[in-house]
Amino acid sequence: MKPYRNHVFVCQGKRCSAKGSEALLDTLKERVKELGVKDVKVSKSGCLKMCKETDKEAELCPTMVVYPQGVWYKNVTTGDVDEIIEKHFKKGEPIDRLAHFKLS
Repeated sequence: MKPYRNHVFVCQGKRCSAKGSEALLDTLKERVKELGVKDVKVSKSGCLKMCKETDKEAELCPTMVVYPQGVWYKNVTTGDVDEIIEKHFKKGEPIDRLAHFKLS
C-alpha cells in the first residue's frame, strides 16, 4: 500500500447516514479523484461515536475524522468538500468552523 498524507474516515453510522453522510462520502471520493489529489485516502467508517442519544448531540452529524492530524469535523455537507480539499488536504489548514476537535 502506498503512503498517504491524509486518511479520512466518513461516519456511516445511523444518525450520520440519516443526515447525508453517504452522499458526503461519495462526493468527497469523486472530488479527490477529479482534482487529482493522490495522497489522500477516503474511507467509510462505522459509527464514530460523536453523536449520542439526544437530539442536541445528533446536531453534530454528519461527522468525519482526518488522520494523522486527528481533526474531527462536524456538520459536514457536500458543499464543504471543496473547501476541505483545498484548505486542509492541499494546504494543511484545518477548517475551524467545521472542527469539533483537533489533536494538535
